[in-house]
Amino acid sequence: MKTFKRIPTISILFLLLFGITITESLAHCDRKNGPVAVAAREALQTENIDKILIWVGEKQEEELREKFQQSVQVYKKGGESKQLAEEYFMETSVRLHREAEGLPFTGLKDAQPNPEDIEAAENALDSGNIDPVVSLLSEEINQKVTHWFRKAREAKENRSSSIEAGREWVDTYVRYITYIHGLYQTIQQGPPHGVGE
Repeated sequence: MKTFKRIPTISILFLLLFGITITESLAHCDRKNGPVAVAAREALQTENIDKILIWVGEKQEEELREKFQQSVQVYKKGGESKQLAEEYFMETSVRLHREAEGLPFTGLKDAQPNPEDIEAAENALDSGNIDPVVSLLSEEINQKVTHWFRKAREAKENRSSSIEAGREWVDTYVRYITYIHGLYQTIQQGPPHGVGE
């Protein structure tokens, strides 16, 4: 009986962790070298707000315009004022972008390299070739699904040898099924958020 009580708990924890991983991996737009901060810097450099307006929704537009005008005046003074204005406007832009996405803002993060998947996705947009992205995802899915399948299959064959072996079977079964189901649901649902949605 205890074995079966573990199944919902394990399933919920696994799906929660799966969801957290997805959310964290999508948060590259909050970095100083992310597309929103880069657009904010370009907007200040060119005094063209259109470069950053596209990254927010209609609800955030008025505030962004106001902060842009304030930031441009300070930016033009140069020196430390310029750096301060740039930092402030990048942070404001990212905050409003996250708000438009319906996601929390936890501060402007330091610049860092893109994860492999995001780098591949952005390179595909530049090159017009999606094949490297599809290959990367296919390889990852193949490796991970095969890993959990083999573990579950092995545990299934040994499940009758002891209570511990039976519990191991249940654990690997739940991980295998929830992993595949989580992947399938993510594929079916599409992107979890977008600006203004």
